[in-house]
Amino acid sequence: MDEDNRDSVEYNLLLSDQEEERSVAITNRERFEASLLEQGPWGYSEKAMEAAKAVKAMNATKTGLYARIPIICKADDCPYSETCPILPYDLAPEGEKCPIETSRLELLAVNYAEEIDYDNASWSDKQLLNDLLGYDIMLERCRALMAKEGTPVVEILAGIAENGEEIKQPVVSKAWEAYEKIVKKRNDTYQLMMMTRKDNKKAGEGDGENLQTILSDVLNSEDFADVVPET
Repeated sequence: MDEDNRDSVEYNLLLSDQEEERSVAITNRERFEASLLEQGPWGYSEKAMEAAKAVKAMNATKTGLYARIPIICKADDCPYSETCPILPYDLAPEGEKCPIETSRLELLAVNYAEEIDYDNASWSDKQLLNDLLGYDIMLERCRALMAKEGTPVVEILAGIAENGEEIKQPVVSKAWEAYEKIVKKRNDTYQLMMMTRKDNKKAGEGDGENLQTILSDVLNSEDFADVVPET
């Protein structure tokens, strides 16, 4: 076989290999796309896909954003059991979401939603609202612990004296410290929400002023004054 024929054969083999590689790549891509259609981008099983649909439906509701905030009722084992108003009446739904917190959330959500015009609110405002609701519930938990302690200053064990007596040291309650930190975070979130709403309002007012200025300039321009309808 001369050199030209050999080069031609090698070239054809190269083309054949490239075509085969391309065909394999196309097949793999089609398999991948079919998998996306069947299982979604997360590779979910049928059960997981149905669960994802259920969660999406939940998140589409007003309560969906804060559905995970309430704690699960543990009845007598709840850390806030000593101040729970329904526990003494055997009304604590153990294993379900705390009705004290869910009812509080519903009340807060209704009032906040009305204040920010939830249906027309921006995504940022809705996320800030979710943060606010979480902070409000955590503040209620801190209040329950503080009511249990009865004082913002508690004594902790600092050591043991040589005679065996315990040495106590007065410190600020952890519940009180947490309460102060959460109040600050909530106030900061109030501020952020107010700023976003002010910015949106300014943007809207700015658009109106610009439009009014443009119209005024057009109406008062010489070109517009020269356009007179014929009698």
